[in-house]
Amino acid sequence: MNPSVSNPKPNEPIDWDERYRQGTPPWDVGRPSPELVRLIDERIVPRGSAIDLGCGTGADSVFLAKRGFDVTAVDVSPIAIERARSRAEQHDALIRFVLADALKFGQTAGTFDFVYDRGFYHAIRQTNITGFLDMLWRITRPGTIYLSLSGAPRDDDGDDGPPQVTEAQIRNELGRLFEIVELRPIRTEALTRPEGYPGWSCLMRRPVLKSK
Repeated sequence: MNPSVSNPKPNEPIDWDERYRQGTPPWDVGRPSPELVRLIDERIVPRGSAIDLGCGTGADSVFLAKRGFDVTAVDVSPIAIERARSRAEQHDALIRFVLADALKFGQTAGTFDFVYDRGFYHAIRQTNITGFLDMLWRITRPGTIYLSLSGAPRDDDGDDGPPQVTEAQIRNELGRLFEIVELRPIRTEALTRPEGYPGWSCLMRRPVLKSK
């Protein structure tokens, strides 16, 4: 799914499969996010089990698998999953692909060391932030690291580009469950805009309970 471009109206469902059926969506740049690469290269995120929420055509999932993560990649679009499987085969990457609604899958998926989303949060928060937070609680445990890449407010009033989230919204919503380790501005990538769009990189950790 990787819903990183195109601003849906609040509470308006999106046919993600149709977006892929129409061609290559603008968010599908075909390479892993530079921000994800940076954090893995700097060893800020340790190896372990990982889940890619809204994996799209799998560029980030393949990168994580090749870097030693045990990857589960979830998307609701059959076309995206099919393309992701082909990408994984081409790169000889072992990944567990799951065709499912991530919120439903999260009810029984178990927990992960690393949760990653490249645009999932900024789309799902417009329709079901409560369900999303419940899913995050279920798939994480104390010490789990979560990286969310989302769209940030911008000056233009156009409808193109990723949904926009403010720093306050991130802190008020994701901060309910996680300690924010680093929140910094980035540029999100898009095929239709070489300079990208303003975005956020939010690195978080679920608090570890201190023993008495």
